[in-house]
Amino acid sequence: MAINYNDEKIGKFYQAILHYGEEQRKKIEEEVAAFKQKELDEAEIGVLTEAYHLIQKEMAQMRSGIARELAQREMDGRRALLEQRRKIMEQVFSRAAEELRAYTQKPEYAALLQTYACNLSSAFQKEGTVILLRKEDAPYQQQIAEAFGQPCRFETDPTIRIGGLRAYNSAMGIMADETLDAMLEDQRGWFEENSGLTLAG
Repeated sequence: MAINYNDEKIGKFYQAILHYGEEQRKKIEEEVAAFKQKELDEAEIGVLTEAYHLIQKEMAQMRSGIARELAQREMDGRRALLEQRRKIMEQVFSRAAEELRAYTQKPEYAALLQTYACNLSSAFQKEGTVILLRKEDAPYQQQIAEAFGQPCRFETDPTIRIGGLRAYNSAMGIMADETLDAMLEDQRGWFEENSGLTLAG
C-alpha cells in the first residue's frame, strides 16, 4: 500500500514536472516568438525609415534637377530671344542706313550739308578748323565752306559711311559730329525702349 502511495506521489510529481516543463517551454517559445516579432518590427521600421529617407533624397535631387533644367531652359530661351531681337534691330538699322544713303544721292542732300556746316560754325570760332567728310561728298566742299563762313580745310574720313560732317579744332580742343551715321546710332537706345522688343526682367 505504501508502495502504491509512493508510486502515485511520484507519478503526480512527475506529471507536475512535465506540466511545469511544458509551461516553461511554451513561455520560452512565446518569448522567442515575441522577441523575433520585435526584431522583425524593428527591422521593418528600420527598412521603412531608410526607404523614406531614400525617397526624400531622391525627390530632393529630382526637384533640384527639374529646377536646374527649367533655369537652363529659361536662360536658353532668353538668349534666343536676345539674339532674335539683335537680328531684328540690325535689319531695321541696316534698312534705315540704306534709306539714308539713297537720300545722299538726292539734290536736297547738299542743302542738308550746308545746314550742318552752319551748325558747326557756331561752335568753331577760331581758325584751324578741319571739316571731315566722305570722299563722295568732296564735290560739296565749296558750298560747305561758304555755309561754314570761316577759314577751314577739308579731309576725307572713311569712318563716315552714310554722310554728314565732322569737325575738330586742335587749338580749341573740341570736336563735333553732325553725321547721319552718329544720328542713326543715337536712335538705337530709343528703338530698344520703344520697339516692343524689350525683354521683361
